[in-house]
Amino acid sequence: MTPCFDVALALRRIATAFWHDFAPIIGAGFVLVTLPQVALMLAGTGSGATVVATLGGLLRVLFVVIVSFGAGERLAGRPLDARAFVPAGFAASPRAIGAAMLLGAGGVTALAALLVADLAAGPAAPVVRIAIGVTAFAAAALVAPAVPLALATRATPVGALLTAVRLTRGRRGGIAAVLGVMALTLGPPGLIVAAMVYGPGASAAQVAATNAASGVLSPGVWLVALVDLLRWGMAAVVPAVVFAGLPEG
Repeated sequence: MTPCFDVALALRRIATAFWHDFAPIIGAGFVLVTLPQVALMLAGTGSGATVVATLGGLLRVLFVVIVSFGAGERLAGRPLDARAFVPAGFAASPRAIGAAMLLGAGGVTALAALLVADLAAGPAAPVVRIAIGVTAFAAAALVAPAVPLALATRATPVGALLTAVRLTRGRRGGIAAVLGVMALTLGPPGLIVAAMVYGPGASAAQVAATNAASGVLSPGVWLVALVDLLRWGMAAVVPAVVFAGLPEG
């Protein structure tokens, strides 16, 4: 019988790992997540925005790999010094960057599907959006440990995803519960801040217009970006914790 995934232990580990490595996680995230996000917010919809968005996406993938490595080392009993956290993660990143990019591509595909649903599904759009969200959430539970698995085993990107699917079999309910708790924890702060800065229920066009009218010193821009940094920092710890909670982790 496959042992259950320990949800309570995983949540404690997420909080502990994030707290103990808070400084290097936030430091790396400020460079790799926040600065590109602010640049994109101020770039508007011009031709340069696509380049900034692509670079920002790649840097976020790198951030997740770096944090996955550092959190994995801590969970394995080999915590990294704050000064070594980022260099060690960067040095290890070639092992897992391919797997992380595949996962990122899946996330982009899900977001694109949501946009298409809004434009093409008409009255059925809410139902289609829910179906896409549930599918994406289920897929995340299947492959959540893929990045730390690739770091630990040097598996190919596809091999890491397939092995993650195999290792999570019988434990996906617990993994989904952890992902659900994290979504409920990290989602509301972003929504609240967005409502404060852009107004409740602001459309994408309204958000873009507000950003375009803002300057680099605009408090609203930095408030949104820094809250997003905290959310990304904690979320990036989750894959390593999931992997550590598996018997092979």
